Amino acid sequence: MKPVHITAIFIFALSACTPKMANQQTSTINLEATDKKGNLILLGKCTRERLAQPPFDVWYTKNFSTYTVDSNTASQIKHLLRNKRFLLFMGTWCGDSRREVPRIYKILDYCEVKPSQIQLITLNNSDTAYKKSPGHEEQGLNIRRVPTLLIFENQREVGRVVESPVTSLEKDIMAIVTGQPYEHRYKDLNNPKPAM
Repeated sequence: MKPVHITAIFIFALSACTPKMANQQTSTINLEATDKKGNLILLGKCTRERLAQPPFDVWYTKNFSTYTVDSNTASQIKHLLRNKRFLLFMGTWCGDSRREVPRIYKILDYCEVKPSQIQLITLNNSDTAYKKSPGHEEQGLNIRRVPTLLIFENQREVGRVVESPVTSLEKDIMAIVTGQPYEHRYKDLNNPKPAM
């Protein structure tokens, strides 16, 4: 009887620990790593507040503060963003991400988008995990260039801005959320032309 009793206690203790460990792994945010050049990078789910801290604050704060929002266009889309969700993929190592992500946040601030509507995912630049996150949030979303801003309504992607805007961030977002014809810069990567 004793071996069975001890086994039952061990199984109970193991099952009690498992959910806590799983929750800790999935809730990890602002994960830091060092890239092959020795630079600090962020990986996976990230907070905007972490971007505003060293060493990322050098480019984040500068690009946020120097950007002037197109208030005319932003005012027109403000009410249209209330029911949208935004998934923003970037690399803290990427020049385009460093330029565009602070600008995107400034526009979303102007439009009074709630922080809970925005999820920031930072991707790796290593050879073995290039443009991937530890939680694989990019999986199935065809993230090939960063930054990529995906806009969702009712769990459905309504459009995306890839790497840099076609016209301007404000006007590209307006085209997406008003249902105007819009194709991001790298649309051919998503739909390669058949070989002739």
